[in-house]
Amino acid sequence: MSWLAKIVNGTPDEFVHAKLVKYGIGTHPGPSAVIGLSQGRITFKADFDHEKMFAQAYLKFAPAGTQKVTGTIITYTDRRSVYEHLSLPLSWTKTKGEGASVFKAKISEVAPIEDLRALLDVDDPTTFLLLSMTPRDGTKPWSIATKSSFPKASFAKAGGKPDEEKEKPEEVPDEDKAVKPKDPTFAKGAYANTPDIVRYLLQEAVPDVASDVTPKTKDIRISNEIVIEEIMVPEDSALSFSEKRRMAKKKGKLVRRITIDGKEHIKEFQFVA
Repeated sequence: MSWLAKIVNGTPDEFVHAKLVKYGIGTHPGPSAVIGLSQGRITFKADFDHEKMFAQAYLKFAPAGTQKVTGTIITYTDRRSVYEHLSLPLSWTKTKGEGASVFKAKISEVAPIEDLRALLDVDDPTTFLLLSMTPRDGTKPWSIATKSSFPKASFAKAGGKPDEEKEKPEEVPDEDKAVKPKDPTFAKGAYANTPDIVRYLLQEAVPDVASDVTPKTKDIRISNEIVIEEIMVPEDSALSFSEKRRMAKKKGKLVRRITIDGKEHIKEFQFVA
């Protein structure tokens, strides 16, 4: 289950906690996604922090056979010994990140889908699967293209806009023109349109409005807002600042705006994680 679906369903866990570490007190833009439904085809575009959900859907439902896969696996815990048991040849590098070590493995292989699915069995809260995949035999419409490095944006401050965006002068909107938000670009792709895949995506992406999606639905647009109201820091004096930051629980709410074929639904969900 995706981390946002866990908040919606009232079951936040360590995966949700890991996603919330970067957010401070205030209101922050969360990841957005666009899902298109047509006969025989499902398309998607997604922001960072939505990419794993769509990669999982690809791995679960892609046709049997070998896949072309490129990209990067990034994790903040040393799990090299775990990945050694997989059939994928991965070569890891270790670098010092901001307060934690970062482990990265680049991948460029042709591999059986079963070997790639094994990545899901060893997933953990601090691992990112930034993968691009297509069937080797070119089976359409299957594909996922994901950027292989993190987006250059800072979410540390309330408001959550990248610094370069904040420096731009404010534009006065033209009241005669409707402002259409840009589609996300971090990950994009397509699947075959089958009942099983649709059901899976509804459970993962829009469990709160799944009943409003019908066989005639064509366009689903999802935006999320993360509101952090309180940070509960461990009082253990033996912990370092980075450890306290990583372990601190966040209390707040998730505000979701989901537009289905032009009709907007607004939902709010409280969380402590």
